[in-house]
Amino acid sequence: MINLLSPWSLLIFLPVGALIVLLYLLKLKRKERIISSVMLWQAAVADLQANAPLQKLNKNLLLFLQLLILILIVIAASRPFRNVEGLGQNRIVVIVDASASMQTTDVGMSRFEKARQQASSMADSMGPGDSMLVISAGTKPQVLSSFSSDKRSIARDIRSLKPTDASCDMRQALVLAASLVAEKSSKPARIIVLSDGAFGKLDDTPLGMAKVDYRCIGNNSDNVGITGISSRKSLSGSRQVFVGMQNYSNAKKKFNLELYANDQLVDVREQSLAPGQSHEEILESGEELGGRITAKLDIKDDLDVDNSGTVYLDKPRKISVLLLSKGNVFLQNAINLDTRTQLVKTDSLPADYKNAAYDITIFDGIRPPQNLPAGGYLLVNTSTSQGPADEGAAVTNPTIIDSNKQHPVSRYVDFAGVRIASARYLTPKFWGDQVLEGSAGSLCVAGSHDKKRFVQLSWSLLDSDFPMRVGFPIFMANCIDYLAGTNGEGAAFTVRTGQPASIDLPAGIDKLTVTAPDGTTSTINSAQSPALYDGTQMAGVYTYTAGPVKGEFAANLASDAESNLKPVREISLGEHALATGKGSVRTNTEFYWPMLFIALAVLTFEWYAYHRRL
Repeated sequence: MINLLSPWSLLIFLPVGALIVLLYLLKLKRKERIISSVMLWQAAVADLQANAPLQKLNKNLLLFLQLLILILIVIAASRPFRNVEGLGQNRIVVIVDASASMQTTDVGMSRFEKARQQASSMADSMGPGDSMLVISAGTKPQVLSSFSSDKRSIARDIRSLKPTDASCDMRQALVLAASLVAEKSSKPARIIVLSDGAFGKLDDTPLGMAKVDYRCIGNNSDNVGITGISSRKSLSGSRQVFVGMQNYSNAKKKFNLELYANDQLVDVREQSLAPGQSHEEILESGEELGGRITAKLDIKDDLDVDNSGTVYLDKPRKISVLLLSKGNVFLQNAINLDTRTQLVKTDSLPADYKNAAYDITIFDGIRPPQNLPAGGYLLVNTSTSQGPADEGAAVTNPTIIDSNKQHPVSRYVDFAGVRIASARYLTPKFWGDQVLEGSAGSLCVAGSHDKKRFVQLSWSLLDSDFPMRVGFPIFMANCIDYLAGTNGEGAAFTVRTGQPASIDLPAGIDKLTVTAPDGTTSTINSAQSPALYDGTQMAGVYTYTAGPVKGEFAANLASDAESNLKPVREISLGEHALATGKGSVRTNTEFYWPMLFIALAVLTFEWYAYHRRL
């Protein structure tokens, strides 16, 4: 609908138009002259007869053109406009969700491509006072450029956007956007989120004075995905692969689960899942099966990246363990449960310890020596300057309030209700990971540094009931797996897409080359081991080379939030809910310049017609 910002300007046409018409009605007042005959002036007779102040208004092209010019100028002066959805002369940040779910093809194209089109349309609709900045929201937000009013530059930034196979940290992207528009301005800044909403609640997100506009992209959820895949060694010694699946569509789905060992098909299992149903398959592996195990769903749905996942099964090998303890039957029995271990027990450090090359050494209440050789170390109620944490003050009856369920050491272990008589709180070093959290510090820390792997427990097992719980043998099996890791020898492992991969470097090597699933290579120079590679934005198998050592690892999506493709029409920002489209700006798009251009063109034609008449 067309409106006028200054409708009273149209009244200008009445007096000015009347004046132009009056000029055409007026006749020149001629002087009278007496002559003897008018026979030779026949052409002037009619004019002499009509020599009066006014004459009849005849059809005249020039009059029509002049009135048309006046109409166009008057309309331009009234400032015609259309009220459309726009950006409204603000500092604008457009956040484009680059997570895995945005690759869904339910909108005639991928949701990500749709988001890019909408971002490009917003850039085209920018007014003279607008400036825009684009952020790609993946595992970590990425700012493509600084604020700019150059539409071509912004269009190039938008074209450079690429989706990832990882999850999206939208809260971090919003906080970054709010900080970039925090400068004082006459108008509030605007943050526009282009997403399908697969990022959960955004509670306690500081946005300042910025206005958030959420644009939901997506139609439905026709998808079956692998939501979890892992491998583990059971207490009986067998190895298992777990594959979790779920049907997120509204229809029953039938498909095959294919299992590959080192690219060779080893098993096919028929699956039938009702709408919303989840299911888990367990693959029991004997000694003959090892290496890379890949699970694939033979199904066509809206998202491909969650139809496969990869884990690794190490070939069985013997692990030499040295237990230094004054006496701990719980530790000894837990180690002997693992059929891979070869245990040597002593109460003092052997004279040839540095040359014995044990895979794992357990110091139970005995302080380790200086300059430990490469290997794995479990520190129980003791510490060393080379360890992952520094000991703090002693505390009685500490409580475990949380555990890092994603860490290999604490995976599948329930620490709830574990009672500890006395312990010391630990302060992790920069390379140490907190495994168990107490009310005032860490109670267990793990980490890998300088060719050594550590798990540091801050209390004596004999001063707690942990050894009497079912989780203790699992904890010890996890410690053995973690401490006997051989990444530096080319071992294989898995990570979540978007999470960094920790790769041990051989002695004397400070250069790491990683090849992604699409064939692109990256080189990392690291003075310390392990080296961190944070380019796992793509799902699949990565290979790496560190000097003479070659290895591989896999990055899996395995995310319930990303596989559930149902678009979220309303997002939560703390106490406020923001529905898609709410908060959008309505702006006035004026088009008086076309009127002035047409008026100029008509004026030029009027000048031409006047001179042709002459």
